[in-house]
Amino acid sequence: MFPPRYTGTRWAIVYGSYSGIEQTALDTLQRSVQQYFPYVIAIHPSNAPLPEEDTNIILLGTPQSNPMIAELLARGLLSAPTAPEGYSLCCADSPWHEGTRMLIIAGADAKGVLNGVHDLDARVLSVEVTPLSPTKTARETFDTMTDFTINEAPAVQNRGIWTWGYVIYDYRGFLENMARLKMNTLVVWNDIPPVNIVQILEYAHSRGIKIIMGFPWGWGDFELPQLLEPETRSKIKADILKHYQEYYRHLDIDGIYFQTCTEHYEKFLDGRSTAAITCEWVNEVAHEFYAIQPDLDIVFGLHATSISERYVDYGDLDPRVTIMWEDAGTLPYTYGPEITRPGNFERNTFSDTLAYSKQLVNFRAANTHFAIVPKGWMCLRWDTEFEHHGPFILGERSQEFIKARLAERQPNWDRHNNLWLSLYPYAAQFYREILAEHPSQMTVTGLVEDAMFEARIQPSVAIFAETLWNPLQSDAEILRQALSPYYQRT
Repeated sequence: MFPPRYTGTRWAIVYGSYSGIEQTALDTLQRSVQQYFPYVIAIHPSNAPLPEEDTNIILLGTPQSNPMIAELLARGLLSAPTAPEGYSLCCADSPWHEGTRMLIIAGADAKGVLNGVHDLDARVLSVEVTPLSPTKTARETFDTMTDFTINEAPAVQNRGIWTWGYVIYDYRGFLENMARLKMNTLVVWNDIPPVNIVQILEYAHSRGIKIIMGFPWGWGDFELPQLLEPETRSKIKADILKHYQEYYRHLDIDGIYFQTCTEHYEKFLDGRSTAAITCEWVNEVAHEFYAIQPDLDIVFGLHATSISERYVDYGDLDPRVTIMWEDAGTLPYTYGPEITRPGNFERNTFSDTLAYSKQLVNFRAANTHFAIVPKGWMCLRWDTEFEHHGPFILGERSQEFIKARLAERQPNWDRHNNLWLSLYPYAAQFYREILAEHPSQMTVTGLVEDAMFEARIQPSVAIFAETLWNPLQSDAEILRQALSPYYQRT
């Protein structure tokens, strides 16, 4: 054995599993901490003998995958991460070898492990270790890290982004930045799945991100009055099911998202509300889907401007179908962040919007899902670039293109970021009060599209992610966490 050239304090990573999301977590952790050390950090599986007695250890995994973490829990030396996707971070003296230290990232599950790795960097490493003091190097700061304990879990179960797929220019960078912000849901619309959808799904799932695929539920193929014609309904339903079987059934997707009979202002049709007619129509098609795939997650995108107070007519919607609401008032639903709207706009104040949203939470059965698409960031340029498309490869554009597009979009981002710095407390209040209504499950996917998100996490998007993670913390703490240097790295 060759003698080591570096004779100072050493660290080693002891991991639980090297597959799936935990593999991503270990790769991410190694990449992050290696920058602090002049030696190659050793990586040990937890079922192997411990590193040398004078080595500090970084423990990574769940209680199920890493028995050393399970032992710490059993001995009362670590707080258990219990909520899904939650984690415990801890730095303390090691109980195994006197005089050595341990740094722990313990997840309640695999996604919790990855979330913990990113939060360690955001809260601790990029803030407390990376900045160099006049007397210490980054390595010395890492070696002398003080004790701390952090226990975190998400307040909103499903957190992420809604976007058309063709404006994702680098899917790996896009999904990496979602994972960095501890997001777990991407609703992505394409007319048909992209050619490389299998690779995209694999990459997303390895980062604990669910993919809900946009699905054309007859959109554009019929006019509202045709729903009164049984023959037309039957044909459209057959076409919808055929489209699903041909393009989606074989994919490892996590659900489908559709819109139908929305973005209109016809409240009644032949003496009945269009909401009641659409509810029947969605149930009719959804029941066919559930016969094919009983566990399919079906998300119905619905613009509140189409139905206003007739939302009650969706009370009979199959409880397995999630309504994802848009355009339900001012912030957080508006394309530009604003808490008042002039003119005759329905629910033109923040308080009206919040009250209406609480009605949307509560009018269905207690066990149903509440979902929204908040806005206020970048969106499609409908007038200049948008078009429907056939087969294409998603997210493989050149870095030169991405860099130039970001420079072009940044002035708009600067304006949006500035607005959110003053208005984000309203968003935090919104999510706090909605959570107080006790929705059984909640999904929030922000409209962040054609935003160059793969190239840079904008401050307003980091604030959005932190607000969803824990809107119950103070507004000042939300801002402090969101402005971590970790999120500003490119």
